[in-house]
Amino acid sequence: PFLTKTYDMIDDASSDPVVSWSSKGTSFVVWNPPEFARDLLPQYFKHNNFSSFVRQLNTYGFRKVDPDRWEFANEEFVRGDRSLLRNITRKK
Repeated sequence: PFLTKTYDMIDDASSDPVVSWSSKGTSFVVWNPPEFARDLLPQYFKHNNFSSFVRQLNTYGFRKVDPDRWEFANEEFVRGDRSLLRNITRKK
């Protein structure tokens, strides 16, 4: 559920000012972390904690792409190809 909820949240065009796919669609960017945590996270998850969300991403093998912004990528997390999500496994 974490991956599909995250995918849905990023794929929703109405949330683009806060979180969106990168131009290539191979990563996503959280443009406004405070607003993301306050408004978006509780719509999809049972919390509004940004660092918990980032920790969860890390357990699924996402990595931070750009040190200057909250941009995350995973080879199997790609815009327009939801079927790849099943290839992402949680680290032990």
